[in-house]
Amino acid sequence: MTRANSPAEKLILIGLDGMSMELSLKMCREGRMPNLARLIDDGVHSHMLGVHPTLTPPGWTSLATGAWPGTHEVTDFYIREPGSSLSRTRFGVNSELCKAEFLWNAAERGGKFPILLKWEISWPPRMTKGIQVEGGGPAATNYHAIASYHLFTLDDLPLVTQIELQPAEGWSNTPDSAEPPKETELAFTYFRHGHLDRTGVPARDAGATIPTVLHALVIASGDDGYDRVIVSRTKDASNPVADLGLREWSDWFEDDFRIKGETVAGTLRLKLLKLSPRADEFELFCPQIWPTEGYTYPEAAARELLDNVGPFIQDPGYMALVVGVIDDETYLELMEYHHQWLARAAAYLSSAYDWGLMLVQVHTPDYFGHSFFNKADPIGGSTGEELERGQRAVYETCESVDRMIGKLMEVGGPNTVVAICADHGGTADPETRVVVEEVLARYGLLRFVEDERTGLKSIDYASSKAVPVGQVNVFVNLEGREPDGIVPQAEYEQVRLQIMDALMDFKDETTGRRPFSIVLKREDAEIVGLKGELVGDVVFALHPEFDHVHGKQLPSARLGWGGQHSVFVMAGPGVRRGVELQSITRHVDVAPTCAHLIGIPPPADCEGAVIYEALEEPDWYLTRIRQLERERDRWKAAYEADHGLLHTR
Repeated sequence: MTRANSPAEKLILIGLDGMSMELSLKMCREGRMPNLARLIDDGVHSHMLGVHPTLTPPGWTSLATGAWPGTHEVTDFYIREPGSSLSRTRFGVNSELCKAEFLWNAAERGGKFPILLKWEISWPPRMTKGIQVEGGGPAATNYHAIASYHLFTLDDLPLVTQIELQPAEGWSNTPDSAEPPKETELAFTYFRHGHLDRTGVPARDAGATIPTVLHALVIASGDDGYDRVIVSRTKDASNPVADLGLREWSDWFEDDFRIKGETVAGTLRLKLLKLSPRADEFELFCPQIWPTEGYTYPEAAARELLDNVGPFIQDPGYMALVVGVIDDETYLELMEYHHQWLARAAAYLSSAYDWGLMLVQVHTPDYFGHSFFNKADPIGGSTGEELERGQRAVYETCESVDRMIGKLMEVGGPNTVVAICADHGGTADPETRVVVEEVLARYGLLRFVEDERTGLKSIDYASSKAVPVGQVNVFVNLEGREPDGIVPQAEYEQVRLQIMDALMDFKDETTGRRPFSIVLKREDAEIVGLKGELVGDVVFALHPEFDHVHGKQLPSARLGWGGQHSVFVMAGPGVRRGVELQSITRHVDVAPTCAHLIGIPPPADCEGAVIYEALEEPDWYLTRIRQLERERDRWKAAYEADHGLLHTR
C-alpha cells in the first residue's frame, strides 16, 4: 500500500454515455481504442448491469449516488407528477429531483475537493467546495446555450436562416476581387432546437431577443469565381472576425446578445460549408453559441476556463447533424474539439487546484447510437456506402473518445485511480419498434382523439383506462388518484391485470414475435430497482429488437455489435491487474467502490456495495487500524518506560 490512509489519493471517473461493454471490447480488439485497452490490461473490467429504464437521467444519477432509481427518484426523462393529470410530467434533467446524496458531496464530507466536468444530471449545482462545469443533459436539453446553431443559406429550408447575396455597398478596405463583391447580413438570434429548461418549459422567449448582426462580404480572390467570405462587425474588411475559404473554420470570437433586456456575452466560430464559383450556392455554419459565464460553480470558473482552456461547447454539433444541416465531417471535427476541450480543462484544473475526485462525462457515444449505429451494425440492414458511412462515424467517435481518455489518464499522476463507466449501452434496431400506446388501444384500454385540422392523433385522457408515462410505465387512470380518473377503485386490480394480459398477449405482425420481455406489477418492480408512486402500476421492458437504441430494453440485453451492459473499467493503485470480474457489477456499486479506494465515506443513501473482487486489498482500512493500534502500543510502551525511569530517579 503506497499511502497511509487509502490505496489511492485521487480518482477520476470518466463517463461515456451510451457506451456498451460489448462494443468497447470490439473496439479494443480492433485496435481502435488502445488507451481503453491499456486500462483493461492494467486493471479490471466487467459487463456492468445498469438500471431500468436504460436512460440517461436514472443511469447517471445511480452511478453518482449508489442508489436505485426508486430511491433517488430520477426515474426517467419524463417523470410522473403525482396529483396532476397523467399528461403532465416533470423533466428528469434536474439535480433538484434527486433524493439521494451525490458522490461529490460525500467527497466534500470526506475532505476531498471535487471537480465535475459536464457530468450529466448534476445541474443546478449541489456542491459547496468544488468546481462544476455545466451538468445538464444531452444536446437538446441544455440550460445555458444562447443558440443551438445557425446555418446561413440561400435555400428556403426548415431550421435554417435564409439569406440573400446582394451587390456589396459601403464597404471600406475591400480586398481585390475578380468578381463584383457580394454581401449579406448574418443575424444571430435565440434558437434552441429541442431545448427545455429544468422545469420543462422554454428557457428564453425568442420574441424578446434582439439579433446580433454581423456583415459578410463574398469575394473572388482569383480567377476561378467566388471563393472567400469575410465576416466583420462593421463594413470594414480590414478588421474581420473571420476570413474563410471553402471548408475552413474561423477562430473563436466573442460577441454580445440581447436577451430579455439583458446583454449576454457568448463565444462563436464559423465554417464555410459551401460557396460556388457563381455564388449561387452558399452555406455558412455557426455551431452552438455558448455564454461566457453562468454555467459553472463558482461563477468565476467560467472566465478562468475560457482564458486558460478556450471556449466550451456543450453540444458538438449533434442537433445540427440530426436535422441534416451539417455533414458528418463537420460534426466529427466539432466532436474532436469537444473531447479535447474536456481533456485540456481537466489538465488545467488538476494543476490549479488540490483535488481528490474528478468526474468527466461525454455524450458522444450515445449520439452515434442514435444517428449511425443502425447503419454501422450489419444487422441494421445497411449495405454499401450507407454501411461504410455508419461504421466510419462509429469508429471515428470511438477513436476520438479514446484520445480523450489517453489525455485524462495523465491528469492525476501515479497515485490516481482511473475508472470508465456508462449509463447504458446501445443496439441497432432491425425490426419493428413497438408503440405501447397503440398496443393498449388495440386492447381497448386507451383511446386516441384525432385533430380535425392536422389529422394527428393524441391520447384521449378522458376515456382512457390506461396511459403510458415515460419509457416503461403504464398507469391506471384511477378515480381519486388522477384528477380525471375514470377507473373506479374497485376495478383497479382488474384493469391492471388487463394491461398485463394485453402486453404479454400482443404479437408483432411483422415478425410473429412477442416484443415484451417482462411485465411487472409496481410492487414487483423492486427487482429492477423501481418503487414508489412515481413508478407505473405496470412496468415493462421490450426485447432489444423492438426498441430504439436504448430505453425500454433491460440492462442485460445484447444484440449484434451492441448491448445494454454499461462499460466498466478501473485501473490504478489498489486495483487488481488484468482481471475480468466474474461477480455481477452494478451501477449502484460504482460510487461506494470509488469512495472506498480514496478513503471517503460512501454517499449517505448508497444501496450498492464495494466491488471487493476488483481490489488488491479489500480490507485496507482494517490494515490501517491495526497499524495505528501498533503505533499506539509502541508510544504507550515508550511512555511507560520513560515514565518508569523518571519515577526511579
